[in-house]
Amino acid sequence: MKLFLLSLFLFTISLNAEVVSLESGWTFQLDGEIEPRPVLVGVSLVSQGYQVPIRGRYRLKIPIPVFPEYSQAIYMDRIHSADQTFWNGKAIGSTGSFTPDYYPYWHKVRYYEIPISLLRQGENELVVEIECRETQFRCGLFRSIPLFGSQDEIKDKMVFEDVNQILIAALFFGIFLQQAIGYALNRSSKSGLYLAGTAIFFVGWRLPVLNKIHFLMIHPEVLVRLLFFCQFIFPVFIMLFVHTLFDRRITKLAVITFFLDTVLAFVQLFPMDPDSRFYLVYIWYVLLAIKVPILIQLLARNYKKTSEAIVVSLGALVATFFGIADVITDVMTGKNAYLTQYGILTFLFTGVLAIALQSARTRRELRNLNESLEMLVTLRTQELHKQYKLLHDDLVMAAGLQSKLNPPMEFKHKTLSVASVFMPMEKIGGDYFDYYIHEDGSISFLLCDVLGHGIAAALIASMLKVNFLEIAPKEKDPAKFLSELNLKMLPVVEKNYITAVASHFDLERSVMKYSVMGHPSPYSMNVVSNSLAPLGGRGPIMGWKKDILVESFSRDLKSGDRFFFYTDGITESQSKNRELYGELRLREQLSAGLILSPFELNEKIKKDIRNFAFRLSDDVTYFTIDIK
Repeated sequence: MKLFLLSLFLFTISLNAEVVSLESGWTFQLDGEIEPRPVLVGVSLVSQGYQVPIRGRYRLKIPIPVFPEYSQAIYMDRIHSADQTFWNGKAIGSTGSFTPDYYPYWHKVRYYEIPISLLRQGENELVVEIECRETQFRCGLFRSIPLFGSQDEIKDKMVFEDVNQILIAALFFGIFLQQAIGYALNRSSKSGLYLAGTAIFFVGWRLPVLNKIHFLMIHPEVLVRLLFFCQFIFPVFIMLFVHTLFDRRITKLAVITFFLDTVLAFVQLFPMDPDSRFYLVYIWYVLLAIKVPILIQLLARNYKKTSEAIVVSLGALVATFFGIADVITDVMTGKNAYLTQYGILTFLFTGVLAIALQSARTRRELRNLNESLEMLVTLRTQELHKQYKLLHDDLVMAAGLQSKLNPPMEFKHKTLSVASVFMPMEKIGGDYFDYYIHEDGSISFLLCDVLGHGIAAALIASMLKVNFLEIAPKEKDPAKFLSELNLKMLPVVEKNYITAVASHFDLERSVMKYSVMGHPSPYSMNVVSNSLAPLGGRGPIMGWKKDILVESFSRDLKSGDRFFFYTDGITESQSKNRELYGELRLREQLSAGLILSPFELNEKIKKDIRNFAFRLSDDVTYFTIDIK
């Protein structure tokens, strides 16, 4: 009797406090049983001899000696699986639903407010009717001891729990942002990306743990699928992070576990009963156990090689310890202590530190490499300057030699006056022109344009000079001259084809003959009649094939005749807007310059080309012949 009075006294004192722990005095009565049996809360019904499926009701008598001024509340943590709660016979809340529309809402905390109108001074009765049909659940009020008391105090407890989880989630989310932004700005390594994935999926795993999240009208299926999907997928990102951190090839066994984890994660996005979900969790435990030795082996290979391996190894050791403790607690008691989050948080921090160490080493190596590269570049630059000077000197010498290959044609011969212009695109070019005065006083001219420009074209032009000096003294007919020149150049020319125009002026007979091989036709003008027209004829390209037919054309010479021979470098000159100089502008210059001397006309055309052209796209060569 004394013991009972002492207990009642202590209970009464505790009721005067804001929150009371409802630890003793509970009974449980299964549906179909006549008498209730005493049970413990904080301990599962399965551990107390009950077998699934279970449907029954908890009862507890709660004395309230002093009527409270404010509404009260009851907090029972998470109940496996559905419940309906009554205070003095009146429903104050329910979670999940009973058969026939059974739905277990096991991951939501039970917080029910008790209106002050339902409270009475003296004895009150709390009834919690539950239904649990999952064989993998412990069933009942087992996660913690229920609390009764002031709404504000119990809400403060729930807020404290949420704040704790939010702080953890915020740390994980901060790591996600830091690594994700770092990878977006500098894609040098994927390890930061995988670390960011680990952090964000862990946030998704812990989100349904928040008490407040269940009061936001989010469908419970969304939360439970999010929970299991993120739980199954984040270890894959941990392993990928470690592999990419050390640039290690992923083994076939690791790939298989990654694949199975991913498949199981996506399976969790589909509707299924809680038992099936937890069967998949057991498979996940097995896959997790397989990953541990893979991770240990990977870290052991790099342990003595880099400082980040040591750091990550310590983080992995802490995460493994907390993870194993969580798994053992969950399997043996069904109460997950959420120790894993602290281990994973430690691992993520060590991962961030490892990436920082790796980045610092990379920057140091890059700085050393830059210094070596700068020294090498300096040496190479000096060598290039030396080689450039040698090449420049050679080109200057070659240009001087080529100027001798192309004789300056500023002369008069009998009734004929000649003026020429040669503007190579580079220091040396592929255009070649020359003349030869025969013993009878007649004169032959040759103008060639080698495809391309620069050194290769200049070498072919020099071959043209050699062959011209050989053929010109013995062959006056332009067609035969070009045919023989083609035979001699054929072995030399591969891809650098040649266009040419050859002409012969017989000043005694006042006859001009010419032949063309793929070259722009010369212009014929007359100062007296003020006429301008291109000469006919085109012909095949030189250096193309052996057997060719070259035609020879002739015309009588008259006083006041003018002939303009040119290469297509004139008409193909481009302006800044990529506009071609073209035949029309050339004709306009020739027409406007009929009254000018050959030299003055050439200078006028040269000035106009330089004013028009942004840059020369080919060698420019032309000469003017006047007949008096």
